[in-house]
Amino acid sequence: MFYPFLVADPFSGLRYRLNDARLSELSLAPVALPWNPAAVIRATPDPVWADSLANAPSETIAAVTAALEDLVLATPDLRPPSCAVLPDGRAARHLTALVALWQAQGDTLPEGLGPVRHVLELPHGGFLDPLPVVEGSLDPLAPAAMQALHARLKDEFGSVAAISPGQGAREGTRLRAVQAGLLAPGVMQGHADATLQVFGLRDPAACADFAAARARALIAQGIAPRDIAVLSAGDPRHLARAFAGQGVPLSGLPVDAPERDVVGETALHILLAKRPPTPAMVLAGLAHSPLMPWAAQIGRDLAETVVKGDFRGQVLDTFPDHKALWEDLRATGSTLPQLRFLADRICARLVEGEAVRARMPLPPGEGTPDWEAILRGVQVLPAAGAEMLRTLEGVSLWPAGESPWRPCRHLIVADFTEGLHPARPKANPLFLDSEIEAIAASTGLRLRGRAAGIARSLALFQEQLGAATESVTFLVPWRDLAGARLAPSAGLSLVARVVSGLKDAADLIEDISQLPPQDWPVPHHLPAPVAAAAPLPEAIDFGGRSLLALRLEADGRIVPQSPSRLETLVVSPLAWLLGELGAEHTVWAAETLDVMTRGTIAHHVFEHAFPEDAPLPDPANLPAMVEALFEQAVARHAGFLRAAAWEMERRALHREILRAALLWRDHLETLGARVVGNEIWLRGEAHGIRLHGKADAILELPDGALLVVDHKKSGTAGRRRRMEAGWDLQAGLYRDMLARPEPREGDKMHRLIGRTVGIAYHLMNDGGLLTSGLALPTGGPARDMGDAVNAKVIEHLRKRLAEVGAGRLVLNTTADEAAFKKEGGFTPYALTDGSPIVRAFLRPAEETEA
Repeated sequence: MFYPFLVADPFSGLRYRLNDARLSELSLAPVALPWNPAAVIRATPDPVWADSLANAPSETIAAVTAALEDLVLATPDLRPPSCAVLPDGRAARHLTALVALWQAQGDTLPEGLGPVRHVLELPHGGFLDPLPVVEGSLDPLAPAAMQALHARLKDEFGSVAAISPGQGAREGTRLRAVQAGLLAPGVMQGHADATLQVFGLRDPAACADFAAARARALIAQGIAPRDIAVLSAGDPRHLARAFAGQGVPLSGLPVDAPERDVVGETALHILLAKRPPTPAMVLAGLAHSPLMPWAAQIGRDLAETVVKGDFRGQVLDTFPDHKALWEDLRATGSTLPQLRFLADRICARLVEGEAVRARMPLPPGEGTPDWEAILRGVQVLPAAGAEMLRTLEGVSLWPAGESPWRPCRHLIVADFTEGLHPARPKANPLFLDSEIEAIAASTGLRLRGRAAGIARSLALFQEQLGAATESVTFLVPWRDLAGARLAPSAGLSLVARVVSGLKDAADLIEDISQLPPQDWPVPHHLPAPVAAAAPLPEAIDFGGRSLLALRLEADGRIVPQSPSRLETLVVSPLAWLLGELGAEHTVWAAETLDVMTRGTIAHHVFEHAFPEDAPLPDPANLPAMVEALFEQAVARHAGFLRAAAWEMERRALHREILRAALLWRDHLETLGARVVGNEIWLRGEAHGIRLHGKADAILELPDGALLVVDHKKSGTAGRRRRMEAGWDLQAGLYRDMLARPEPREGDKMHRLIGRTVGIAYHLMNDGGLLTSGLALPTGGPARDMGDAVNAKVIEHLRKRLAEVGAGRLVLNTTADEAAFKKEGGFTPYALTDGSPIVRAFLRPAEETEA
């Protein structure tokens, strides 16, 4: 709460701005009850705002709360006023509704006003120490409650004289002309001088750096830090960084960083998790929430597994209560009773669970939830600011919405941009300016409207400029931190009126970027050049330790490699090693319909539409079957596609899969093939290592031969080029596993051992079928690619296996990506889309390699 006047310490004589913590301490004020008008607004909506609340709950609650807090500040005793003298009409109805809302709060008041009412009602003699006010420090536009507090303190403790800040800038300077009145009808113009300067810089971060450098330069000239002030309306963290970098103390920074409304965020995330489909990022956010009962590291581990697509929560298996909570968080609520039951059970196990439950606007009754209304009704408060730490020494930091808390000689306005300095006024959300005047005439209550807001903003800006005695430097950022363009403040036109010879107010701005560094108005230094990185070695030597043995099974044997891991090894040994160590790159982002998701959905449909040892489905029934399986796959693997926003993409993918399924059925019928296995784990040994992998489908041909099929959600052209180049690896490894198998009891590999085996790629996008290792009948759907489809890649794989087996990790070069595309006919995704670590360790290619 901002107190618009100064008080004095009777022992030290220090003049300072009062705050609610100090006032509570000296007056022994009781702990204030929480102020929560949102709960009352939702529980018993007044007819005045009931319709708005139904359509836009969060916005309506914010508007009504702001109007109510303005009404509270407008009362001199901080008690609900009477509306009896106000004539009937719109203003009376709105004011009566606000007063009723205030009365429904009981004795609660907005934050910071509880101690004020306690003091207003406290008999004389109830303070621990005297608290005299500073004469002339009260803002004449202060609200009635603050004026009453000032009068109460002055009545008991009197006042002390203000420390004279002087009479402003010297006569004849441009700053003195501005201080004489921003809106004065006649101003004395003159040539620009050093007392009033405007500089344009790239963005707020550059403005912060300039402000710190300007303060440092002034200190070097003998100016004390306390005689310098910085005026800012934005986040002070950039200023704190810049001033710390210059070694200049900054007085007035928040004691603590702003705190997020974790309770409101958690309530919103729980409700989002109950509405199907549940976004993965919502579950990841809940896993990481500080209100969860598990340890922070467990929450981080759980969130990472969720982002990777594993929602089972296996990290919680040793904590049954936590695992049950996770299952409740994942469960959806399809009816209102179920939703309330889940919300109650979840919140009962959370830290601050009662507060979280209170933020959930769940209506009573039966039926299905109105998700739009429920989610709009969740109130997530803006980050709460902390108390400012103000010290005698240090450059003063002035918040833009407050009066200066001490005078200065030199003022730096760090963000002279549109909407600030003076601040853009806001209209009263419930009353027109004419109604505000009528209320003031009838009741004496002076609510804040647009006209009063403009007057307040201009008066405050005038007061801030008047607190400087020697110079004011305005800094105009051209762009915000996201790169969007910004316009200069409307105050530039008011300031520019005192400078002669300007065709436009913008001519007063001196763009720093257009000046050579030697002409900058502050000292500067060029950053030292980044030291040249040491040349990367061709390979990293692990002292002969086999990198293939990093992962071991319970019996001590080396964990088998999968075809996809070996393909990564071929492309990038470093990317393969990161995978072996569990250090793959994890992207925290919302779900999207990428290639992996498309493939997962298609594989699910094909696995169940063409089951093993079953006749081919009837063509007439296949579309309905595919539709049901598609919906099942979406619900299981990509729930986000069920949202209305994804309808077009969902329908397009369904059409693609249906077309591919119809073509695949025709292929099977033409070949006379029978599906004898779907998603079968194969294990075996090849190239000196153990292998395992899951084959998408295994077909038995009329002659008894087997065809190991890999379904790919892609087109034929790319796969054909790769096979023709001899760089196709995956499917061939499945055939190698069957050549030297490692069967286990209960698996289905025994049906496949000792048979003639070929491999095939089924390219779903266009129905292509590329085979190798078997001579299929000509004229059919299959295209035989010969027996050398993996000749070159196997040679490269053996080389890589020998290297990592000997503890030698060869690093990629900058030429590898192009080489794989040209020679192998494929995109090396481990280099292009993999970990940034891999790209950071690319060696410059030698001329012979490029």
